[in-house]
Amino acid sequence: MNRFLKLLHMEVSRFWKLYVTLFVMTLFMQCGGILYESNKYMQVVKDKMGPATSTFAKFAAENGVVSFSDMMSRANLFILAPIALCIGGLALYVFLIWYREWMGKNMFIYRLLMLPTERRHLYLAKLSAILLFVFGLVAFQLLILPLESALFTSVVDQELRGGAETLTSVIQNHSFLQILVPRTFTELILYYGSGALFVIILFTAILLERSYRLKGIVAGVIYIGVACLLLIAPMLIMNRDINDYLYPNEIFIIEFIIAVLIGAMSLAISFFLMNKKISV
Repeated sequence: MNRFLKLLHMEVSRFWKLYVTLFVMTLFMQCGGILYESNKYMQVVKDKMGPATSTFAKFAAENGVVSFSDMMSRANLFILAPIALCIGGLALYVFLIWYREWMGKNMFIYRLLMLPTERRHLYLAKLSAILLFVFGLVAFQLLILPLESALFTSVVDQELRGGAETLTSVIQNHSFLQILVPRTFTELILYYGSGALFVIILFTAILLERSYRLKGIVAGVIYIGVACLLLIAPMLIMNRDINDYLYPNEIFIIEFIIAVLIGAMSLAISFFLMNKKISV
């Protein structure tokens, strides 16, 4: 366990600069978007106010109030763009976390494979690092929501704002944030379990390529295709007559069992390749 933690610390420390960059980018883009849209809204309100609407209270009575959730929707591009960039950055790092070990004249993979520890610890450290990065970004998103709400309240006049909203209501009112923060344990397993499984499948395909080179590319593509086909098989069943005999929870259980089997098989293949086939 101690060696695994050291490997995990190494993986995190090698990515921290880019990771902090993602944090800073998310903070500035989202907060900047809320400030921009809030000031834009206030300017529109002032432009529409005439002699008959001399106060913000009268304007709100005639046109309605705006809530922080509404402002999040107005600033949707500024909210989703950094999230998309973070997802794209981590998706790219899923490949880079392996292939960088083979880069350079003195490949770092030599040193990693000669460490006095089981090679599966190296695999698990890389997988754990990816998952930590994902949950860290989600946690950061939750942390900056109160800051964004404070910026909204500092710009938009109190008489124009709706009632106070809880963090939960803000998340549930946003189409994408409710995916990042699932309401139920089933949704948590569905969203994050699917993401973790996909990373495991990609890791297996990468190790197939590193082990067998050109043949490994073909094998990796086929493996990804077969795994995805097996995963969507229950959804295909739902569109056939057999669906009359299966309830939605039964379909979910079948999907869950298939996912667990694919994950276990992917881990077994990856550990075998790490121990017996991978070359430098």
